[in-house]
Amino acid sequence: MSGLRVDLGAPLRAPAWGNAHRWRAVVTYRGEAGPVDVTHEFEELYELHMLIERGPDWNCISDIRITIAETRQADYRTLEEAARR
Repeated sequence: MSGLRVDLGAPLRAPAWGNAHRWRAVVTYRGEAGPVDVTHEFEELYELHMLIERGPDWNCISDIRITIAETRQADYRTLEEAARR
């Protein structure tokens, strides 16, 4: 990651369960000095759209990785276990 600082403004809103967000997206942008990673944490997947639209310019995106945020209480059930619930 380069030394480029990206100001994305305030978060969209606080999560319903305190400070733990459900999702984390690392957006990699192409920069002149190399890739620039910007991390977003959010509660609902549809919020990622507005975070991307805030900038930097989405035409500079080279990669987006979405994962479950590590701050959430882990629930390691399988697909089969979830279907039985």
